Amino acid sequence: MTTPGRDAQGQLGVLLALDVGGTKTIVAAVAGLPSEGFRPLRPPVRFATPRDPATFVEAVGRAAEEALPPGASPVAVGIGAPGPLDPVTGVIEHSTNLGWYDLPLAQMISDRFGGVPTRLNDDGDTGALGEARAGAGRGADPFVFLTLGTGVGSGIVVDGWILTGAHGAAGEVGHLAVGDRNGPRCGCGRRNCVETWCGGVGLARRARETWPVRRLTDGTLAPRDAAAIFALARRGDPDAIRIVLAARHALAIAVAAMLSTLDPAAISVGGSIGTAQPSFVRAAVREGASLVHPATGRRVEFRRPELGHASVLVGAAVLAAEAAQSDR
Repeated sequence: MTTPGRDAQGQLGVLLALDVGGTKTIVAAVAGLPSEGFRPLRPPVRFATPRDPATFVEAVGRAAEEALPPGASPVAVGIGAPGPLDPVTGVIEHSTNLGWYDLPLAQMISDRFGGVPTRLNDDGDTGALGEARAGAGRGADPFVFLTLGTGVGSGIVVDGWILTGAHGAAGEVGHLAVGDRNGPRCGCGRRNCVETWCGGVGLARRARETWPVRRLTDGTLAPRDAAAIFALARRGDPDAIRIVLAARHALAIAVAAMLSTLDPAAISVGGSIGTAQPSFVRAAVREGASLVHPATGRRVEFRRPELGHASVLVGAAVLAAEAAQSDR
């Protein structure tokens, strides 16, 4: 008799991992524990994240058909998604970058795949879990992971498990104020949040404000995203440098908050921008370390993510594995 969540040999069956981002979603199918090696059974499938929840679920279903081996069905699903959300109920309470409110995403995805056990967690927490179990966080306790992409996410792993806090919002430094609350408005409704200065959405908005015309004086296209801003700053443009320095300071504030409250053994910064701009991240971490007590600032170890862009995807696979095992 096959145990639920396992095949006839007692091994974990096929797991489905979802990395849901503000602009794109990645779906991968794996077999076995992610800590033993993350090897998708077929190439992961990417698609632009629809804002309509029903359309999103159908898009996941189509992507899963490409990611799963022929004839295979997942025994469990793990999801990393932008929060705030409730990992116990599987409900996204208010995803500022997706416009989802009180959305029972875990149940919707579970229903799409025949009622299989499904676990949902914040993308920062999920990325932290992936790196802690199979990447840069191994051997570090506590371990802090920040995701710098469309917004700013974060995750804390203590003794191998995600630290959620009393209200599921432990480590939400992306919405920590940089100074007072009189700066640019954030998607959360408040002003001057860290992610308004260093997240992809905030950087794109700053680019439009700084260069309202389509082309610069030299005829080149004006920056409209984070990558273009960083590229222009490396060429010495003073406005781009100003934007990057403000972004670095905001990220440093977030890093300092994590270091001063948790005194982690190691910290890592991933996400699309964090992975693409390693020198910027190192400078921000150094600045953040300079703002806290020397006992932490001198000793914390900065580690580049070992899983690259797959940190959240691996963490989602860990969630799926846990869901499959708990369903035995």
